[in-house]
Amino acid sequence: MARNTNTVILIGHLGGDPEIRQFQNGGQIATFNLAIGDDYRDKQGNTVKRTHWIPIVVHGNSADVARQYLQKGSKICVTGKLAQESWQDQNGNNRTALKVATQSFEMLDSKARNEMQQPTKGKEKIDPLSAMAEQDDSFDDNIPF
Repeated sequence: MARNTNTVILIGHLGGDPEIRQFQNGGQIATFNLAIGDDYRDKQGNTVKRTHWIPIVVHGNSADVARQYLQKGSKICVTGKLAQESWQDQNGNNRTALKVATQSFEMLDSKARNEMQQPTKGKEKIDPLSAMAEQDDSFDDNIPF
């Protein structure tokens, strides 16, 4: 039996500045919607453009990077997993929503990358590799090529 895979890779633009939530234990998350473009042809052969809004959740140190360097319109590549949330609304109806739980993201705008490499007044320089999402310890660095 094949092993199931839950991996999502998306490239898009932020629909708004990341919203940051702090926890009492010092942890934080950043949430934002990522706009993903999609084109298709209708029955008349016309190209129709549409936008899908994908909710993204960023945890840990990466949330701080998102807070400092991402803003509305930023172009990023997100790698993560689909996560389904379930809850009851005020009327007692069961609700569900899919989100992407980010494992890592890469800023594709040259402005954001340059700001990250050069500290600005009041901002501490961040090492992008150590600041990104926590790496999976099962990753094997001994690749034979």
